[in-house]
Amino acid sequence: SIGVVSLDNSKERRPVVVAGVIYNPILDEMVSAVRSRGCYMNGERLSPRLGPSDLKQAVINVGFPVSSESTLRASSSAVAALATSVRGLRMIASASQVMSWVAQGKLSAYVSWDLNAWDVAAGMVIVEESGGYISNFDGTEAGISSRDLIVTCNEADGKTQISQDIRMILEEKGALSISA
Repeated sequence: SIGVVSLDNSKERRPVVVAGVIYNPILDEMVSAVRSRGCYMNGERLSPRLGPSDLKQAVINVGFPVSSESTLRASSSAVAALATSVRGLRMIASASQVMSWVAQGKLSAYVSWDLNAWDVAAGMVIVEESGGYISNFDGTEAGISSRDLIVTCNEADGKTQISQDIRMILEEKGALSISA
């Protein structure tokens, strides 16, 4: 995956992902987006697909970072917490590929810890241009320097109910914390 980052025109000069490309050679899928110009797969514009509005209908991918024992504990806790609240759980692929699948509506959401900008830059603009939402674990909108993310596909009426429900469940079970 390749993400292109630029500094915005604000006084703070914040970094913003302006373009991204994710290529899956096995499926021969190239998903790309340019900020404010939409999201495309193999040259065809992706129409925003509404994801489920009920967590019980959601298929969620949970990242399984191996960077430390605390991130492994957090992701294991997340699997246990979400397992009975969702339609299905997956633990597959790289962060960028999973974000591409969320953008396409193949997955409802993605949760992961301790990510780096190079893991998610391309996926951020692709998800956002497909109508999805990316938040930090505290519910604020994520940026390129965010490390812990909840990514959801386009939710009905622009609401972020699935994201909020995931955050609430994970918070109740202590799965958002990666303290040592």
